[in-house]
Amino acid sequence: MNLLVRKSQNLKGEIRMPRSKTHSFRALILASLANGKSIIREPKLSNDWHEAVKAMRLFGAKIEEIRKNIYRVEGVAGKLQTPNDIINVGNSGTMLFFTSGVAATCPGWTVITGDQSIRNLRTVSKNLFRPFKKLGVAIISTKNDGMAPLLIKGKVNGGKALMDGTGCQPVFSVLIASALSKQPVDIYVKNSGETAYIDLLLYWFDKVGIKYENENHTHYHFPGNNPPIAFTAIIPFEWSAPSYPLLAAVLTSGSKITIKGMDETDPYGDKFVLDVLIKMGADIKNKNSTLTAKTSQLHGIEIDMNIMPDQVPTVAVAACFAKGKTIINNAQTARWKECDRISAICNELKKMGAKVIEKKDGLIINQDGTWKLKGRKVNGYKDHRMVLSLAVAGLNASRETIISDAETLEKSFETFVTDMQKAGANLKLI
Repeated sequence: MNLLVRKSQNLKGEIRMPRSKTHSFRALILASLANGKSIIREPKLSNDWHEAVKAMRLFGAKIEEIRKNIYRVEGVAGKLQTPNDIINVGNSGTMLFFTSGVAATCPGWTVITGDQSIRNLRTVSKNLFRPFKKLGVAIISTKNDGMAPLLIKGKVNGGKALMDGTGCQPVFSVLIASALSKQPVDIYVKNSGETAYIDLLLYWFDKVGIKYENENHTHYHFPGNNPPIAFTAIIPFEWSAPSYPLLAAVLTSGSKITIKGMDETDPYGDKFVLDVLIKMGADIKNKNSTLTAKTSQLHGIEIDMNIMPDQVPTVAVAACFAKGKTIINNAQTARWKECDRISAICNELKKMGAKVIEKKDGLIINQDGTWKLKGRKVNGYKDHRMVLSLAVAGLNASRETIISDAETLEKSFETFVTDMQKAGANLKLI
């Protein structure tokens, strides 16, 4: 499916936010491991969610939808069964590493695979091997390249390990496995990065009664834990989503977009992208949990994106309309997502006429006034964040933009097209 986008103006209205897939995964995993029955209300439904439900059922959790978008999860109380089938995570890196962490608490072999991006791009999965082996977990890469398909056999029951934390996702795996150990575990992390995403996992550890100590994300101590306690939770709205309609309003003449209901206490790091846009000159206000963005002029800045690498494509698009030079730094982990987001957004913006320089950990975009974006056929890379970012670019480019892989929007923001159409945006699925 493609998304056709034409230059727009006078965007007005309220855009609904999707529920958080990030919170949804953490809730599902910990409910499945808990002692008792948990209730999860309003999870973000997508193919990723349904596949994660299948995976946790394979580990022995009993999961049912008792009413529309309300799930009851009876956890395994620490007694996981060996999956009797392969776990396929599709293109979800989050699911790859969460299920790897669960597998490291399971006494039998678990086989985990995924699509091409999981098998060939998630090089960060190599960082699992050293700590898992040190903690007594057997792990095999069938291709011997450190990537999926992975075979994992637990379980962690005390110990110490050192690991590379350049990408947060392997840290998720090791922390989940360590948190369920009955004996004390100490995890030492060098090159600790993407720490806001780790804080979100620790937020859920607090919620389900998992005891731990965290020393500046470089040393985690688990004194020995029983299985998580059951809980009831309503999944909050997704903080990775507001930047797209709000940036569209900032860039599009005569526009004002509002978003309601965001939880400002949510530790999710992607919310800080709004601070970046404000530093670039965006007229974005937050009053009484209502975000409002109005048309404004941006200027280039230098940014450290380590706590929100998923927002690299968003900021790159903003930079194309910001006077002067924008430098995106410390975002190397953006290369290990559904696609290599640094290379991908660089390539597609260049197609549209941008002056972009790709560097190892980010991008340099120089809006010197000699160029403007022009609509083209561009690649969505089967990546929802690429499609959303390029859609915002297309709303402010001359000529029409056609973006591939628009079906991936269901993964995180399925109402984006319909709500933006209601607000006056000229875009449609084809």
